[in-house]
Amino acid sequence: MWQLKALFGMTLALALAACSNPQYLLHPTSNPAAAKTRQGLDSIIDTTTLKPLAWGTFLSPPKGAFFKPLLTTDSRNALVYVYRSRSNWSDAEIQAPGFFVNGEFISGLKSGSYFWFEVPSSTYNFTAKRPLAVVYLQTIFEVDVLFEGGKSYYFRYDEDNPGPKKLVKGSPLTVIGPLQQLPEAQALSEIAQTRSMGVGRVLYADRQPQWSPFELYTEAQPVEAARLDALTRAPTQVRTDEEIQAEQMDEHGNVRARAGASTWWNPTTWW
Repeated sequence: MWQLKALFGMTLALALAACSNPQYLLHPTSNPAAAKTRQGLDSIIDTTTLKPLAWGTFLSPPKGAFFKPLLTTDSRNALVYVYRSRSNWSDAEIQAPGFFVNGEFISGLKSGSYFWFEVPSSTYNFTAKRPLAVVYLQTIFEVDVLFEGGKSYYFRYDEDNPGPKKLVKGSPLTVIGPLQQLPEAQALSEIAQTRSMGVGRVLYADRQPQWSPFELYTEAQPVEAARLDALTRAPTQVRTDEEIQAEQMDEHGNVRARAGASTWWNPTTWW
């Protein structure tokens, strides 16, 4: 028995001596190389495992409502639209590509459709992958994009006329492969013909209570009147306090009794 213990001790001593840092052998999780490999595997799992898949237009054409501009839930956030114009190529697609932000699945994108998401101001890893049966495997593009708060971004996904495989240095707009950022004026004329893929997503934003969504933020800016929906505008015919008080007083200056009350109260006869 003691021979086995001696052999084990000698083997461990030789292994520690051969290792550049014995700590890595005793605690493999502290090895930077192992940590990097683990992070890479986690990223692969996050973006390639079973995710919600969207059938292509060939099997299921988009049936959502046509595009309508939205307002952000928080004026400090950025609003991102991604759309895909119709074409013979995309109309024949069986499965739509999937889009990911920081490894989180956002939406598929059919021919003639669009989706949107809202994020706080920051840099995000934006990726699209092509599905194979029930797993996303092939990366179509991957890019880090800075989304500034208070701005709207429009991206066209076009496989018929893809851009360069690498970003062009110094370009104000992000163009990589089939992902093409467009100015708002040009994008609005194209995205207006597309249908929604469904409910959008608000990512990584602070949860706001419904009873007071904007009063909590001192840096929040009011939304421009031109962007307000007609149903959300404040009423213009509002009675003043003087008008309300006048309606509650009778001709003698006494407060009128409320409906259902048997008596009325005269403040001048209280004492």
